[in-house]
Amino acid sequence: MSERAWKPALSMRWKHLLFVHWRVPPLALRPLIPEPLQIDTYDGVAWVGFVPFVMEAARPVWLPPAPKILDFPEANIRTYVRYGTQRGVWFFSLDAAHRLGVWVARRFWKLPYYYARMRWRFLAPDAIHYETVRADRSRAFARVQYRFTGTPRETEPGSLEHFLVERYTLFTAHRGELYYGEVAHLPYAIQPATVLELEQTLTDAAGIALPPQSPIAFYAPGFGVLASALRPVHISNAPGRTG
Repeated sequence: MSERAWKPALSMRWKHLLFVHWRVPPLALRPLIPEPLQIDTYDGVAWVGFVPFVMEAARPVWLPPAPKILDFPEANIRTYVRYGTQRGVWFFSLDAAHRLGVWVARRFWKLPYYYARMRWRFLAPDAIHYETVRADRSRAFARVQYRFTGTPRETEPGSLEHFLVERYTLFTAHRGELYYGEVAHLPYAIQPATVLELEQTLTDAAGIALPPQSPIAFYAPGFGVLASALRPVHISNAPGRTG
C-alpha cells in the first residue's frame, strides 16, 4: 500500500476466498492492459486468477452494519500490474449477485462489475461449491468445487503466494483515464486447496486464452477490509511513482 495517507470510504468482510491461478505469457496480456501500467511477473511469468468469495457487510464507513442485506457472493478475474514501484491488481471482470452493489461499483469505483446469478454452499466443513452465471447476453459462467486442508498460515515474503495475494492497490481505467484505489487489511493467511471440479468461461469473456496446464489453488478464510475512494493517477500523486 502507498505510504500516502488516505481515508477509508468502505468497510466490508471478505470470506471463503478461493484463489485459482494460471501461468500466462506476459505478451498475451499486454493488449488487455492499458499503458502506463506494466504487467507484473513472478520468475518471468504473468498470472491470471479466478477468485470466488463471499462479500459480507459491504457499506460506506458512515453507515452502521446492516446484517445480511449487503452479503452476497462475488467472483473476479484478475492479473497483477505495476505502476512505478507500486504493485497492484488489475480486474478484467467482477461478477456479483447484488444489483445495487454492481451499480455502485461501476458508478463510483469504475470497475468492470457484472450482475450475475450466484450461489454458494458448504459441501462439507472443508469443502465449498460456487457457481455463477452472468445475467447478460454472454451468459459467462463458472462452477467450482474445492476442498481445503491444513491450518491457515501467512505467506512468506518472496514466495509465489505472497506475490499473488499481498497487494493493497487496485488499478482501473475509465474513458481513457487511469485510476487507483487502496485497501487495508490483515496479512493473508492461506491454506492448501484442491480443486475437485472447475468449469468456467469468464476468462474467455475477458479475451484471455488459458494454457492447457492445470492451475494452482489455495484458500483463505478471510478478514475485515477497509477501502479508499478511487483517485485518478497523476504523476504527482500516483502511489509509488518514482518519476
